[in-house]
Formats: sequence, C-alpha cells, structure tokens
Amino acid sequence: MRVDHIGYAVKRIDRARASMEALGWSFEDTIDDEDRNVALAFGDLDGYRIELVAPLHGGDSPVSELLAKSGPTPYHICYCSEDFDADIKALEAKRFKVTVPPASAVAFGGRRVVFMYSLPVGLIEIVETNKRG
Repeated sequence: MRVDHIGYAVKRIDRARASMEALGWSFEDTIDDEDRNVALAFGDLDGYRIELVAPLHGGDSPVSELLAKSGPTPYHICYCSEDFDADIKALEAKRFKVTVPPASAVAFGGRRVVFMYSLPVGLIEIVETNKRG
C-alpha cells in the first residue's frame, strides 16, 4: 500500500480552502458526499495530497464530534490498496478494527473505501486502486 492523502477535519471547506490556498495548495472542486454527510475537497502541493473534510448537514457527520473536541485537525491517513480485501484481512490480523465497513465512495469514482482503527496508529482509510469487476 502507498499513502494517498492525509484527511483534515475542518468546520467549513470554503474558509479552510482559502487559508490553504494562501499557503500554495491547489484544490479540486468540492464534492458533497451525501451518503457520508461530508463535504470534501482534495488539495495538492508539490505532490502531497490532503483532503479537507467538513460536516455537510449539521451534527450527524463523522467529523462533527472530533471538531467539537479538537477543532480543525488532521484525523486520518489514506492508503491505496491493490488488493483491498486481502489488505483488510491482513490488518485485522494485526489488530486493526473496521470502524466503517467497505462501501463505494463518490470521492473515488465508486471505488470502495474502508476505515480502520488501531490504538497505536489511530484512524486510517484504505481505498481500492481499481473498480471491482
């Protein structure tokens, strides 16, 4: 697996994006992920990618509680996987727990993502590199 991006929880995409652009980041269009109740914007700077993640509709968002406790903060590392199911099983064998089961993601053109947690590492996301099928 390789690192794809670092996810940053932010309160508002527009404000966070403007501040990051002042630092030299360039962003793709914002994506509203209704299934996950988040707004997303991917940014790039010298080959490094970040994903700004903000609540889309109120407090029922995966990042709402984190933002209330910590404010804007990095909160996950996303890895690309060429063998999605096998990598999940291998990480489970190393005590990573699935926190959000595999599901297709609008931000990745329908490719599946899974969120996993490890106490020593924290939250990670894995995205499959190719569509199934």
